[in-house]
Amino acid sequence: MDAGRFAQLYSAEAKEHLGLLSRSLLALESPTVPADAVGEAFRAAHTLKGVAAAMGHETVAELAHAIEDRLDAVRSGRTRVDPELVDALLGAVDALEVALESSLRPAPPPGPRRVRVVLREDTQLMGARAVLIATNLKRRGLATGTDPETFGDSFDGTFSVLVAQDAATDDVSAAILAAGDVERLEWEDANAPHGPKPPPASYVRVDASRLDTLADGIGELTVLHARALGSSNLPELAGDRVALLLSALQDEVLRLRMQPVSTVFDRLPRAVRDAARAAGRTVDLTLEGGDIELDRAILDALADPLLHLVRNAVDHGIEPPIERAARGKPIEGQLFVVAERERSSVRVSVRDDGRGVPRARIAERAAQLGLRFAGDEPSDEELLRVLAQPGFSMADSVTSISGRGVGLDVVTDRVRAIGGALSLQTGEGRGTTFTLRVPITLALAQALRVRVGGEDYAIPLTHVTEAMILEDVLVSAVAGREAVRVRDDLLPLIRLRQVLGVPAVGAETAAVVAEIGERRAALAVDELLGREQILIKGFDNARGALPIFSGATLLADGRPALVLDPLSVV
Repeated sequence: MDAGRFAQLYSAEAKEHLGLLSRSLLALESPTVPADAVGEAFRAAHTLKGVAAAMGHETVAELAHAIEDRLDAVRSGRTRVDPELVDALLGAVDALEVALESSLRPAPPPGPRRVRVVLREDTQLMGARAVLIATNLKRRGLATGTDPETFGDSFDGTFSVLVAQDAATDDVSAAILAAGDVERLEWEDANAPHGPKPPPASYVRVDASRLDTLADGIGELTVLHARALGSSNLPELAGDRVALLLSALQDEVLRLRMQPVSTVFDRLPRAVRDAARAAGRTVDLTLEGGDIELDRAILDALADPLLHLVRNAVDHGIEPPIERAARGKPIEGQLFVVAERERSSVRVSVRDDGRGVPRARIAERAAQLGLRFAGDEPSDEELLRVLAQPGFSMADSVTSISGRGVGLDVVTDRVRAIGGALSLQTGEGRGTTFTLRVPITLALAQALRVRVGGEDYAIPLTHVTEAMILEDVLVSAVAGREAVRVRDDLLPLIRLRQVLGVPAVGAETAAVVAEIGERRAALAVDELLGREQILIKGFDNARGALPIFSGATLLADGRPALVLDPLSVV
């Protein structure tokens, strides 16, 4: 068999069976165990053993066979299910996953390898960021050390990582870049490739009817194109039909990119179970909205932030059973992860009924860092801003659950990178809710086209609730800042001319109301030009440029325009 031809298909199928196996094993610990949980786990292990053996991956096949034997003993009644058995089986699943990844990974190049890491000049606490990167790499077995070994006051943001012999280049690069604030990577050995490698091919299962629709549409476009070549009147012949076909094909292509949120949610029960056992907590996890679909790229970007937030909820939010009992709460903590549609975006909330964020302790620690608040106590928005400071931590010691090098600063950066927003609501003794709002797709977006200082800009509608004519509202001064009244709410007025630093060209005639979580503001513009569907292309801001753009686009008339990020303005 030519194993290379089937490697991606094998990988996708094996991971599906791994997920099914893990879910079935977790079900064995639920209060109401499904009748066929053991049988389902047994069949998943058996199938995985067969496909691995067919591919010649003996280690994977042997591990799957060992799990199959233990489950067969349970089915036959020779072994009873208890927490120790589930621990052992889940540990075997972890080993199986590592063996699977190793079987698909190309052999590493010979010789020692080093990668030079250059942090951004505006990185706060450069030494702490470097320590986080090094610690995370060592914990994952991707690095053996750094040069220099410590990062003192003279550290200038540049250091080298000594890469482990069996570590894949892509894995190391991804782990470093995921930490945030990295300007660039420079591989220093001749064997490792320089610059980004093209991503490996990936496969997804697609409804055959969608492929039929695409094939039929493309076939009809081909016929229309051939007819148009022999006609001098293309608009009358095919214009309307081409527009309809293109719209339908565009919708189908976007649907092909969509996957249910459950593909990310399925990873959470295992993470919560392991975190709860390690922290001595009892936690009931509820997942809702798993059938809502999002762009695959957005789901990939959401996976790590959601894992961090649920682990943080178990480790820091939900109290130990004794403390909960003393507070009159049920011993079992409640954790909810819920996905909901919200206009042109999706809202994913992580809510616990734990102790909440300690405002006084946060304020005390923030004061030590020179941070100040508008009132006596920090608001929810100010709390999140402090907690998302790079390197900020309230933990007295790093546990096996938290302190993994992916803090709220990285969570915030990753969510903003896909045009989303993170908000926080908390009450001491009542629990905490983190809410992530993300667009449905990255491919196309509905945007409001505005003009400021003679230039056109696009504002994605994900966080826009309405637009208004400034003549129709009263502009007043509140606490030294301009504000406008929108029905019963008084909103700060932000003049985009001043934010962009552009000269006035005529009067400001309109305002766009942007909403991010609990924050709302009116953005004053010179002119509203209408709504338009745009294709956003990301870019790296030039050094010294304003960090308020999420990308660029070509407008319908062919002119380029920058895409404003409301999150950086409100």
